Amino acid sequence: MDLRQLRYFVAIVEQGSFSKAAEALRVAQPALSQHIRHMEGELGLPLLHRGPRGAVPTEAGERLLLHARAILERFAAIPDSVRGADRPVVGDVRIGLPGTVSEILSVPLFEAVRARHPGIRLRIAEAMSGFILDWLNREAIDLAVLYNPASPKGFVLAHVLTEDLCLFAVPGQEGAPPDGPVPLAAAAALPLILPGLSHGLRDLVEEAAEAEGVAVAAPVEIDSYARIKELTARGHGFGVLPRVAVQAETEAGQFRVWPLGAPPLQRRIYLAHAAERPLSAAAAAVRGLALDLLRDFVRTGRWTAELAPEP
Repeated sequence: MDLRQLRYFVAIVEQGSFSKAAEALRVAQPALSQHIRHMEGELGLPLLHRGPRGAVPTEAGERLLLHARAILERFAAIPDSVRGADRPVVGDVRIGLPGTVSEILSVPLFEAVRARHPGIRLRIAEAMSGFILDWLNREAIDLAVLYNPASPKGFVLAHVLTEDLCLFAVPGQEGAPPDGPVPLAAAAALPLILPGLSHGLRDLVEEAAEAEGVAVAAPVEIDSYARIKELTARGHGFGVLPRVAVQAETEAGQFRVWPLGAPPLQRRIYLAHAAERPLSAAAAAVRGLALDLLRDFVRTGRWTAELAPEP
């Protein structure tokens, strides 16, 4: 098995068929098929299902795909590493961002990368924190922004900031508490609009409530920050989100906000990458820009949070 065969295998999986991969690689299709047969013979396992849906990796093929991508990316990073900082940084970088972070960070990060490192192709994937952690485990992304990772083993974590969660509603919402922090016991008695169980934010609320002997029963559960804000804006109850997620609406007078918990309930934001997988020069450059931007957001007040001490 060699690098060329690994590159062919990855291309077939990503293109979804031998014919499309052959066209993208400018290689004859019979040659691709022969290389895959050699790999399957060497490993003693089928690597691809060939059917109406095209070429789909088997379970063994999925495992090989993870290794192949990692090997090819490390191989591609060798020239940058050898040349040092005097040469332009080039390469693909994939970063996973939770929704609230993506709203603030995606466009400035893209523009910063384009301005400083035009040779880097940045790919931004947006999802809930749990999915992003899974992508990082599977090496589907190079970098990730994570909330309070429960199992930090295997990752290099940079604590960037700590943000408060808040209770919010439209002005004049029935049952609104007085100004000031709202204890969890009082918040639990309100008609809450929360993400569902197993969502990272909901887990944080549930853990804090359990520690205080409080039961949380949200009449409305929805795993979308945008929909939580929309339902709250329509007067269906009280939302719970990080303060930054409703900062613009609060400043515009659309929402009234209360600190949640006393002391306030907080969560930490980390920039992470896999410990066993060295960052390419391109990924390291994007990581540095992301750290600078996140810290600048806090310093300028765009993100209401506390900066973590810089190492």
